[in-house]
Parts: sequence; structure tokens; C-alpha cells
Amino acid sequence: MHFQCPRCARKHAFPAARMNAAGRVPCRCGATLILDPPGGAAGDRRPVSSPDLTNASIVSLGYVIRVERTARAFDGAYNGLRDGLGLNTPNASGGLPDPSRAGRPVLLWPALGAAWDPRLALPAAALTFAGLSLRWIVRWLVDAGPLTRLLEFAVSMVAFALCAATATVTAAAAVHDVVAESRPLRFGTALRTVLRWRRALLSAAVRETLLFALGAVSAVIAVASLIAIGDRGGAATLLSRASAPLQVLGMLTALGSVLAMMGALLVHAGVTPYATGRLGVQITVETRRLWGRRGLVPARSFAPGLVAGVLLAALLIVAVLVTVRAWDAVAASVTDGSAIPRISGRQVGIDLLLALAGGVWTSFLAIAGLLGGYALGSGAPTEPVRAPEIITGTQQSLEPLPEETPPPTSLANPDVLTGLVTLPPEKPDQPAESATPAATESSSGAASPTLPHSTARRL
Repeated sequence: MHFQCPRCARKHAFPAARMNAAGRVPCRCGATLILDPPGGAAGDRRPVSSPDLTNASIVSLGYVIRVERTARAFDGAYNGLRDGLGLNTPNASGGLPDPSRAGRPVLLWPALGAAWDPRLALPAAALTFAGLSLRWIVRWLVDAGPLTRLLEFAVSMVAFALCAATATVTAAAAVHDVVAESRPLRFGTALRTVLRWRRALLSAAVRETLLFALGAVSAVIAVASLIAIGDRGGAATLLSRASAPLQVLGMLTALGSVLAMMGALLVHAGVTPYATGRLGVQITVETRRLWGRRGLVPARSFAPGLVAGVLLAALLIVAVLVTVRAWDAVAASVTDGSAIPRISGRQVGIDLLLALAGGVWTSFLAIAGLLGGYALGSGAPTEPVRAPEIITGTQQSLEPLPEETPPPTSLANPDVLTGLVTLPPEKPDQPAESATPAATESSSGAASPTLPHSTARRL
């Protein structure tokens, strides 16, 4: 018997010569393998000295092979996720999370701890900072004016939505590799995997978040325009005051668009484990299944993650505002008169704080959406979908038409062992008037019965 290392696929003999009493086997790749024996009574186990188990793997006997790693700061959070999903038990079914356990809101606490992992938050923050930095290009290209701030807000919001979609899907893929497949956490490897095998999912996430971001930006610009014309006096002021209900409705629409964008991030993070090799149509079908009936609110299993995401966003915004106020107070007490560099440094510092907060927020949404996807499972088919059935609504039958059906043969069944075909015995010609009813039925087009195996000569 033998077993393979999950990290380097190197084969080891079982029982291993260097295995101690705790079932720990060192591998040449640097990993330490833990062999958990199968459960049950000792009388139910198969004998390990049976001849048919000479070349068998111990996984077939019920052993579970785990990789022991050096404990890190955030390994407790990932182990909490694995314990909550039922993946650390010896009888775990092939690394698949338990859907009944994945839907519990208590798992959001270790998810919040894992969201602060620098291996997740810092790459996501780098993407977010790159998106927020586009407003500096807008400020450089557009002269200072009354609409410059709105244009910067629109560009920053759209860029943040695109970066948040990319970071969320990538973080969900990375956490899935850690939790379900016991792989090391690497954001870059997960990003390459998403770009190679989950392009349809990434494009769907970008499209949905961009749509809701544009809706929020349009509502904010409309409300800001109605408020700005109130300073001109005359009819413009009356129009601005009369449109107060529309301004409130516009702000509610913007908030609803932001919530819908959060729902889109959660849904696409939940589809990440099941999106390898799927077509764009299959990803659309899968995401629509998770959106729920209304189309803007995700399924019930995503509700705890959505509420927790809103609360986390509020706390992060408050933390950013408090940090900015403290920074302004310290800068005002030690100012040296150079206002322009201080203002530029302040704005860059605000972008960095927002990027860090966005990295933690998108990491949490990725893990929360992943738990919701585990709770619902996969509902889209794995086989490719033919385009004519989707585009035109027609169904192509692969069976031949009745007139194209080949005529029945009079040969008997072929011999399975030799591959030869047995011919029916030769019979003398009979007159037409003495034809039997069976012959009449054969001449009318019905299939003739299969002849028994005879002793006629073989071809």
C-alpha cells in the first residue's frame, strides 16, 4: 500500500518507516503529513495484509491525509472556517463543504478574522488604490470647475467597482483553495487562475458591478445638479426647492444601487468554486439562480453576509473619518506654511486609507459570498450548452428521421468472443401462396425477429 503527498504528489510506502506513533510522516518537499485512520470499530476495518491491497492507496481504506503547516497569525481563522464547514472531520466527503453548516451566520466571525489577512487585504488594497488614483488623471486633464468634483467622483466610483469585482472574485478563489483544497494562500496564483479558467465569471462580475455603479453615479449627479441650481435664484431656486422629494428619491436610488452592487459581489463570489471551465451563458444562469425572485436582492443564504457587509462598511468609513480628523489636527498644530504639499499629501493619504478599507471590505465580501455559495451549491449544468437552443429557441434532435432509419437486417447477433456473425440457415424457396403470416408481416415492413444461434457455417 502507498499514499501520495497532497502538495508534491510524491508516493510514500505504508506503513512508512519514519512514521511515529502520532501518524506524522515528513515529506521531502518540506511538508509534514498527518495520517488520520478510518473511523469505526476495529472489527469493521479491512485487513491490511490482504493480497489485493498490495498496490492500493490508503485513501481507499478510509484514511484522511492532511498537511501540517507552521501555525501563522490567521491560520486559526481558516481552521475555524474548515471546522465550521465540516472539512476537518476524518469522514469528510472528498473536500466538499457541508451545505447545512455553511449557511450558519456564526461562520461570519472567522470570515471577518480571515478578511484582515495581509495576503488578501494588501493585494486587494493595491488594486483599489490603482482605481482611486485615476481621479488624479482627471484633475490633471480637466481644469478646476464646478463639475470637476462630480467628474472625479464618477471616475473613482466606476474604477472602484471594477477593482472591487476583480478583487472579490480573486479573493474568493484564493480562500476556496485554502479552505476546500488545503492549498497555500497565494493571491497572485488565484488571479492567474481566474484569468485563465474563470474569465466568464470575472466578466460577469465586472459587468454587473459596473451597471449598478453607473446607476448610483447617475443618481448622485442628478441630485447634485438639482441642489446646485438652487444658488442661481429666481425660477432655478424654486425648481430646486420643489424637487426636494425627487432629490430624496434619487439618494435612495443611489443607496439601493450600492446595495445591489454588494449583492452582485456576494453572488459572484458564491459562484467562484463552481465556475471552472463554464461558459458565459452557464455563469449567467447560475448567477440568476442565486439572485432570487426580485432580481436585486440575492438569495436568503446571502442575507447575513449582506447585513454584515453593510455594518463593516459603516465601521470602516467611521474609522477612516476619525483617522483623517486626527491627521488634520496634528497637521494644523505642526504646520510650516507649505499648504500645497500638505494638501496633496492629505489627499494621497486619504486614498491610501480608503484603499486599505476597501481591501478588507472586499475580502470579507468574498468569504461571505463563498459561504453563501457553499450553502446553496451548484445548480448550473456542467456540460456545454448548444448556442442554437439559446439564441433561436429551437431544439435540434440528434435522432435520424423516420425515412432515414436503416432497414432491419436479417443477420443474427454477432458472436461476442469471436466477433463473427452467424447467418440464418438456408431454406428452400416457397411459393408465394404458401407464405406464412410471419413472412407476410416481414414483407410489410416490420422488423424480423432475431434468429437463434445455429450451426451454419461462419464467415
